[in-house]
Amino acid sequence: MNKIISTVLLAGALISVRAQNSGNIGINTSNPEKELTVNGTMKTSGMTIKDPLEKLGADENYSFLIKSPAPQNKITSYNDSFVPTTPAPINLIQFKISCDPSNKDWVDEYDTKINAGKFLVVLSSFGFTQPVYTIMSKVATPVPQIFAYPKGGTWRLKADYAGFKPADSLPAGIWTLNLLVFDKAYTKQFNNTQNLSGSANGSAAAPLIQ
Repeated sequence: MNKIISTVLLAGALISVRAQNSGNIGINTSNPEKELTVNGTMKTSGMTIKDPLEKLGADENYSFLIKSPAPQNKITSYNDSFVPTTPAPINLIQFKISCDPSNKDWVDEYDTKINAGKFLVVLSSFGFTQPVYTIMSKVATPVPQIFAYPKGGTWRLKADYAGFKPADSLPAGIWTLNLLVFDKAYTKQFNNTQNLSGSANGSAAAPLIQ
């Protein structure tokens, strides 16, 4: 063991390698907790994770391994306690958007500034503060048109009750839009268009995922 440590020290004099009587080896730490404890960054051509995974202790924080986008392609550890502004693999973002008084329920295009090349945005739920009424002579049921779409490199939001609006006596409404924002390094997006050819039933030719 001492010979191996000496060889490592000679190969990289700036790296502190220490061993305990327990047999644990530490790099840049004098108190290695496991067989090998590295206090710093590590580069490897491959990694095998033993099964089953070790359960975290009650006083230990969770961490994610995050892959940064190309060209860096760097794997780093994410932990909300020390990088609170870093995006997680899945993020929940809420927008509250006040409508223009002349329209009262119409958001034609709202730029979230969320990078469309790095993230996938899914509208998970919504709310609107005012009741809406038809602006046509016929009775109709209000159907909201609400979706997120990429444009110009960022994600945009649209929200509207087409053909409806709050009464003139009511103030402009406020949309609450809850977004699920996924890091594209961990997600896949499938786009499938199916023509049912006049039937009410159909089936995919093959599963998109399995």
